[in-house]
This record gives sequence, structure tokens and C-alpha cells, in this order.
Amino acid sequence: MHRTSFAPDSTVGRDEAVASVQELTAEVISYLSEMGVNAELLNFALRYDRSDIRYLSASEMADLKVTTSQMAVAELPSSQPEQASTGTSGGQSIEAAALGIVRSLIERDGNDPAAAIQAVATFYADNVSYYGKSKSLSEVLEDKRKYFTRWPERAYRIRNDSVMVTCANGACMVSGVYDWLVRSIPRNKQAQGVARFSYTISLGADPKIISEAGNVVK
Repeated sequence: MHRTSFAPDSTVGRDEAVASVQELTAEVISYLSEMGVNAELLNFALRYDRSDIRYLSASEMADLKVTTSQMAVAELPSSQPEQASTGTSGGQSIEAAALGIVRSLIERDGNDPAAAIQAVATFYADNVSYYGKSKSLSEVLEDKRKYFTRWPERAYRIRNDSVMVTCANGACMVSGVYDWLVRSIPRNKQAQGVARFSYTISLGADPKIISEAGNVVK
């Protein structure tokens, strides 16, 4: 597995390339849903460049339901879920609303850990695919608390031209790249760099984050 890419000699323009990748990603999400596969499979692919490749282990394929020898046919969806509408009652598109949730989490004021924890408690589902592992909300909150304690001061800014939002079958995937800077005055430590992020949000009256993944790239 690896990320989608165009041939080096491709003459496709940037806007057309982005549209094509979004269309393909929507088709992949639909197919994963149809086959009963965990959407985290797509997150695995997004982490690896076209020059790299990721082979899934047998246990990973079982966890992600790529291999389903023990799954009865009756457990699979009997029909395709309804497609998400392209807008909300307030006139805001679903894509924009999904991006808004992710942006509010990533770019939140890093000097208020209590507010950051509250945001996680509000926006995350009770069970989350968290960096490739199934975690309860309480486990996610505990991991966030440890990180916020380690780095009391945090500043993240999303690169707008890196953002991709794809919605299909009752869920939206939001991915992109952000610049980050963290600091701990008590420990006299500071670090900065660039990271890739990927969130999947279930749609509905109360949207929830059901998957979070990413990795530091610089």
C-alpha cells in the first residue's frame, strides 16, 4: 500500500489532480464500507509515499477485516448506505463542517490544556481507531493528557494547500499537513517540525471522530 500519485511526466494540473484524488478516495471509502473493511486501512496507505510501500501483516489484515474467514455473510451490509448530502441546514457544506472540527482541534490555543481535553471529550466517539489501535475514549483522553503535560505550550498551523476532505457513506476523511512547535519551560525543552494528519468523522446529528492517525515527517 502507498499514497495515490501521478506519473512524473503527467501534465495534469493541480486542481484537476486534487479533484481526481478526491474522487478516487471517495470510491475507495465506498468500497471499504461495502466490503465491511475498517476505514483505517486507507489511513495506512496515506502514510506512505509513492516511493515506499507498506505490507500488512496477517494480524493487521485480520484486525482491519481485510481477511474475513470467520465473518458470516449475514454480518455484511445488505445494501449501500445512503450518500451524505452536500450541504447542511445552515448552508455550510459537510466537507467544510468536517474540516472545521479538525481545525478547531489542531489549531486550538495550546496554552489551555483543560479546554483542549474538553474538546477531545466532546468531538471523539466512545471508541476510536487511534494510530492503528482500537482505543476507548478514556484511553485517548489519558494519552492526550500525558502529551499536554509533557508539552504545556503548543502551536499548530495547518497548511491550507495540503488539506483534502472526502465524504462518502456517512463519514468524512480529513487529511493534510501542519507545522508544529512545542515547548516546556520547566524542562527547558523545545521542538518543532512538520506532521501529517488524518481524521475520519462519522456524520449525523452529533458528528464524532472515529479515527485519528498521522506521523511526523520533519
